[in-house]
Amino acid sequence: MSLGIRLPDFDVLVALYKENPESFEAFRKQLLWDAVGRAPEEQRPALELILKQIDAAREAASNPIESMMLAFKMMQQSLIQLRCGWEKAQYALAELQTVLIIERLRKHDP
Repeated sequence: MSLGIRLPDFDVLVALYKENPESFEAFRKQLLWDAVGRAPEEQRPALELILKQIDAAREAASNPIESMMLAFKMMQQSLIQLRCGWEKAQYALAELQTVLIIERLRKHDP
């Protein structure tokens, strides 16, 4: 999947981070907000909220490792919510299919 953006080489990004962390952070934030801006309109509010939550967690962290752990935990919770939603949808579909099959059988019952 291409975002239409050509990122600098990894080594260039590492050098930028080491030499000028503020510029690296500004670049990182700009890339993220640009991606949100390219998202479908109906998805932007949720994406903006997620970015704000991630930024708040990063600022609350005492070091980069803690920041990464907080981000990982947020992603894990999001995946759990997605899985629960998926399972609910599957159960709802199975229930609907069952109702339709029963109705069809009743119509054909002599």
